[in-house]
Amino acid sequence: MAQARSAVSPQPARVQVIAPARIGETALAALRVRGIDARIATGPDDVADDALAWALEGSPTGGAALELAATCARAAAAGRPVCLLAPVPRGSGRAAIERAAALAYVRAHGAALAHDVDAWLEAIVALVKLGVPRGPRSAVIAPPGSWLEAQTQALIAEAEAAGARPIVLGRGKADEPTDAVLFDPALGPPPGQLAGLAVPVIARGELAEGAIALYGARAALAAIDVLGRAAERAAIGLGPAPRDAAAELEIDRERLARQLAKLPGAMRVGDHETKILLAAYGVPITRQAVAVTPSAAVKKARLVKYPVELKPWGHDLPTEPAGCPIERGVTSDALVRRAFAAVLAAAGRLPSKTEAGAVIVREAPPLGRDVAASIVKLPALGWTVVLDAPGGIAAAPAPLRLIDAQALAAAFASTRAGDAEPDRAGLANVLRRASHLAVDLGDRLRALELPRVVVGGRGARSLVVDAWCELA
Repeated sequence: MAQARSAVSPQPARVQVIAPARIGETALAALRVRGIDARIATGPDDVADDALAWALEGSPTGGAALELAATCARAAAAGRPVCLLAPVPRGSGRAAIERAAALAYVRAHGAALAHDVDAWLEAIVALVKLGVPRGPRSAVIAPPGSWLEAQTQALIAEAEAAGARPIVLGRGKADEPTDAVLFDPALGPPPGQLAGLAVPVIARGELAEGAIALYGARAALAAIDVLGRAAERAAIGLGPAPRDAAAELEIDRERLARQLAKLPGAMRVGDHETKILLAAYGVPITRQAVAVTPSAAVKKARLVKYPVELKPWGHDLPTEPAGCPIERGVTSDALVRRAFAAVLAAAGRLPSKTEAGAVIVREAPPLGRDVAASIVKLPALGWTVVLDAPGGIAAAPAPLRLIDAQALAAAFASTRAGDAEPDRAGLANVLRRASHLAVDLGDRLRALELPRVVVGGRGARSLVVDAWCELA
């Protein structure tokens, strides 16, 4: 068998548990049955060199997340990530954003964060008995017709139906990239040429007979995933990306400075001007221009190339999801003139003797799915990227490390089985670059909103279609 690779050596001899009474009692009993010396700790200061398993009753506040993150960072640096159990953030609005952001902040500082009790317990067992994989990539080696193959196939089907990346059901190929190899020792050892942490897994606890193994394919895979992500995070660096990471983005500083000079003082900045700021950081945006007459709109449409869309220009207009009027599918000069008047009338901005109406003429966005994102400054936690994904709110501290941008994009799943896989790499690029813009502007910025980002299918573009920001 290939030598198991682990980020933890030597293993902690004891587990300190911080948890509500009932969960703590259950955890102690479950771990002691597995031959692990587990005890109740009153706080992180009691842990010393032991492993720490922590169960939260709810999402921490921003201030509590700061303290918890410091504990997690110390443990991660020592090679024994805190196994943290917390409920999935639910709901919408500011409270839900703060809950998601707090857990994201803790995860970014090295916590092995689980939302399922079984996965949490198996992660603790794996940490103590097996070690930590270098990353979250798992391969399952299972003979055809075995229980492990059947369970894995069911998990693969669930992942594909949700539009998520499925695990790999390995066949022993040496070139299959993996950080952990799951196998049932009763069905035979894993192929010797596969590198990665060897993880024995059995169907149920009553079949263990004292063997060191994880219980159940679902919980075992989840445990390796949370431990592997924590190890991966510790290897690349904890917390948000350093400010100087923006040097990789080839920012057009002159363009940024010119645009900021045109926007003095505190104000809400509309779509077109915000996109110029974004474009300076290389964020993909729609090709567009502002026109103040129907004739100018025709010229802009020819430059942008038909078909085009028109919407009113202004700093105080609603976002597109909130009802900003748009004329879509405009394919000729005559239709541009008609659309010019239509969108201004719908917005109540018809030209007058004292004020000219203005519209944005833009390319028709590519086909894809819409998602909303924002970069907000939260108390205690600072700048945070928030993605309003179909499955709920996802967040990460800004500026984004590439790994966090990819994790946010991974939360954006296909709507149903059979849909083209979304351009997650393109979405990650948008979020990462926008996060650096927000942090670099610092106190000059109050919020950066991307109410409509179109995520194309694989091979298609992903870009910002609607944006606004607020300057301080």
